[in-house]
Amino acid sequence: MNADLHGLVITYLFLFAVVLAGEAMRRLLKRSPEFTRKCIHIGVGFWGYFAWSITSRWLVMIPPLSFVLINLASHRWKLIPAMESDDEGNLGTVYYPLSICIMILLFWNTDLKIIAVLASMVMGLGDGFATIIGRAAGRHSFHVGKNKKTWEGSLSMFLFSCAACLAVLLPLADVTVQTALLRSGAVALVAAAAEGATPGGYDNLSVPLAAGLFYYLLFI
Repeated sequence: MNADLHGLVITYLFLFAVVLAGEAMRRLLKRSPEFTRKCIHIGVGFWGYFAWSITSRWLVMIPPLSFVLINLASHRWKLIPAMESDDEGNLGTVYYPLSICIMILLFWNTDLKIIAVLASMVMGLGDGFATIIGRAAGRHSFHVGKNKKTWEGSLSMFLFSCAACLAVLLPLADVTVQTALLRSGAVALVAAAAEGATPGGYDNLSVPLAAGLFYYLLFI
């Protein structure tokens, strides 16, 4: 099996393992679907590590593109309760893999694919932990349209986005620790602003697009 096909199989195994783990948490640990949805959201953010060996842009797009369809079907017919939102109109689970497809189209080649991985990690860790912490500890709120956000959630978004960037740049990019810290802080600030300003599940599009394009324009 060549590296591309091996990477494709490993990526699929990882993604389905994350979804199954979320469903197991819902059934066995009796966690709420809203909590397990965000745990899946966080786990999926690591997909790029498993797909890193895939060189073909079109091959690496197969997993996220298939999950656009899987998640759309699940949203309509509640096939995977562990990743469904209480908000019937929230298509965040569909926008998430769609944003990964866009990042792959824009950046998946030898020199730039790190941007697609970084943007996905920011979306997974930053937005995932922002929601969990914001709901658990958020005391100071603000509103974007009809959607309630918290400053605690936005701070968590910044910190975990910064950690996500470091987790990508330090092992995969040829940069110093100081450079990685500066770039991570800048991208995290943009990601936190995008998440705070975007209503509903649309932040699953705005955050990775903002993070990826900002990194490209400023650092590439």
